[in-house]
Amino acid sequence: MKKRIRTILQYWLAHCTAVWVVINMFTVIPYLVIVNTSGDYLFYEDKTPVSIWDYFSQNNFSYDMLMVLFFLLLVEINYNFSFTRVRWYLFLAISLLISIIPFTMLQLHHENARRIIENMSVLRPILLMTVYAFLYALIRDYFYQLKYKKEMQQQQAEFELNTLKSQLNPHFLFNSLNYLYGTALKEGAPQTANGIDQLSDLLRYTITGMHSDFVPLEEEVVFINNYLSLQKERLPAKEHIVIDVHLNVNEKGWKIAPLLLLTFIENAFKYGISMSESSAIKIDLEVINGRLNLKVVNTIISGHYHIEGNNTGIKSTLRRIKLLYPDKHKFENFTDGTVYKISLQLLLNK
Repeated sequence: MKKRIRTILQYWLAHCTAVWVVINMFTVIPYLVIVNTSGDYLFYEDKTPVSIWDYFSQNNFSYDMLMVLFFLLLVEINYNFSFTRVRWYLFLAISLLISIIPFTMLQLHHENARRIIENMSVLRPILLMTVYAFLYALIRDYFYQLKYKKEMQQQQAEFELNTLKSQLNPHFLFNSLNYLYGTALKEGAPQTANGIDQLSDLLRYTITGMHSDFVPLEEEVVFINNYLSLQKERLPAKEHIVIDVHLNVNEKGWKIAPLLLLTFIENAFKYGISMSESSAIKIDLEVINGRLNLKVVNTIISGHYHIEGNNTGIKSTLRRIKLLYPDKHKFENFTDGTVYKISLQLLLNK
């Protein structure tokens, strides 16, 4: 919320500056030109001319200008809290309301309250203000979409490049895995063959997934299951190592960015498992009405690097989440030196 308020104030100040410049271009500057070319033409009651500064201050430090700034603030708040969150006609109705409020306050200040009722011509400025608020939202959203698309393309390019850098030739890799899989079956080692098959699925999903913006949620869950199965297979069965996994994902039809959740799970195995010390990992993943909730808790093994100094992968993933799920995610983490917890919520796409 603090970040949103800061954003509103920043854009409001920029908006006010732009409007202030335009107003002065059409009022103060023409007056300055006329005075310098034709002489004074506005006078006070005592016949003294209105100076440039007086004219400027009357136009810029007045109640009218205050109402303009107030209207622009309402426009900015309306855009941030209503646009894309309500239907267009509701947004238009809210725009009409925020136009009526400052206009009415302005008329009451000038003691024209009766004229507001009697003269229907006052509807024209209100409608113009409403159209201005609506067009401002459309233009803001247009430039936001351009920026968002550019950042998405850049992030996707970086993601693909980093993934490709860490890969061997896919054909060579899959051919080798198929050979090992067949050899394991011939030698009567079905468990080894199953592990090789799961590893092959992991690599295939990694390679194909990096070229997609979104994949079916079911595929991401299968990928996570394969990863967890391989982790359990490689770890020895010891009492002091506890891995508790609950995946409650029964809803169909949702999509998610590929390889988005693995970073948090992989991080838990990287920092939460020890062959000699008590260690535990707990993973809870559920989807309810399109809202994904992931909770990962792991012990921090003494002697490992501090969790906050080695979460580059998490930082990179969070940048992806902010781009892919703007205003549709919530991430929290906590560590007390012995336990590290993360909680991620996403509103998934159909």
